[in-house]
Amino acid sequence: MKRKMLLSLSVLIPALLLGIFILPATAELQNGARKEEAKTAAQKCLACHGPYEKLAEKTANFRTSSGETATPHQYVPHDEKKDMPECIECHMPHPVPLEDKSQVVKPDSVGWCYSNCHHASNLKPCKACH
Repeated sequence: MKRKMLLSLSVLIPALLLGIFILPATAELQNGARKEEAKTAAQKCLACHGPYEKLAEKTANFRTSSGETATPHQYVPHDEKKDMPECIECHMPHPVPLEDKSQVVKPDSVGWCYSNCHHASNLKPCKACH
């Protein structure tokens, strides 16, 4: 009995240690694949709805659930044209070609902005609070 338990532990402990090192790498690969998938989706979206600057201008008067008016299409951080949220963070892709406009699901909030940066559920600049 004692020998079986020692044998089990000698197999279990290395397996656990391997899991500690392999699982994060696997998750990182999956996240990297998702980012690439999102970038590819964004290229497809902007082929019809872009360029990004025009899209931001077109949605400049978007009214948020907090009642504020602002474009949700902004670079992050906003003072640099560095990164932009991926389209699929907020939008559900629609079939192309679009045959029925009722298939388009428009987001009614800026939930991505609230959950990633604007944790006070408003669009005030970071420096207004921090």
